Amino acid sequence: MSHHCKFITVIVLGLVACSLSGWFSAFPSVAQAQQAQRRKVRGRQTQAPTRSKHYERHTYKAKDGTSIDYWLMSPAEVQSGQKYPLVLALHGRGGTTTAATVLGSEKYRRQFPCFVIAPVSTRQGVWARARKTIGSGNRKKAGKEMLPAAIEALESLLEKYPIDRDRIYVTGQSMGGFGTFGALVQRPDLFAAGIPVAGGWAVRDAEKIKDTPLWVFHGDKDNVVPTELSRNMVEAIRKAGGHPKYTEFAGVGHNSWSRAYASPRTWDWLFAQKRQPR
Repeated sequence: MSHHCKFITVIVLGLVACSLSGWFSAFPSVAQAQQAQRRKVRGRQTQAPTRSKHYERHTYKAKDGTSIDYWLMSPAEVQSGQKYPLVLALHGRGGTTTAATVLGSEKYRRQFPCFVIAPVSTRQGVWARARKTIGSGNRKKAGKEMLPAAIEALESLLEKYPIDRDRIYVTGQSMGGFGTFGALVQRPDLFAAGIPVAGGWAVRDAEKIKDTPLWVFHGDKDNVVPTELSRNMVEAIRKAGGHPKYTEFAGVGHNSWSRAYASPRTWDWLFAQKRQPR
């Protein structure tokens, strides 16, 4: 190859390299894109907590400035002059609330007409903290408690919709199971009953909720939230004079909510409860 041809080849290759360099700079690497996506997800609130199509998204700003998204479902048919129960459904760390999905199914929506509010915690947030619980880890490192904002959002609905104030309930799975206990401890005046699933709480608070109807569920093979948390709480409530129901599924791991919420007996029991004067 002549010296002239080599010179032209070098120039062409240089131009191609510059062109490719500019093209690659316009499109970041997969690793860079994933890092950027992680940065976006880190501070973002979780996705819709239910797969049901009957929920609408809303946002509520609490008195302390906390902004919380929630998904709301109304009864399939709202009849004039009639009031309906309201269920607060709290999702777990994974962002899903099976209770809201089940109650939003066509079958159960007709069988159990009610309002359901499914609030969404931030990824760093927790519903409520319970200290001195086995297996709870260092809960001081947990994020902001979102339960107060969720309850404020719930109470804002009472003036807008035909809700029976004597039939307001709370249920949740995993982190939402802790949140269920927390809601009952914080507001025993508000909730008529609760169903904590695969959760737990500090036994020192048993006295505060001994008069609230409870049905606690857990799997005996749960390797995420120790079954002892539910067992000990139920025992403490009974010693305090309460009468909680307790169902422990043999051979079931952390997903005990799949069985707990699938049974119509669970909902028959819940909707039969009414708030008692304190």
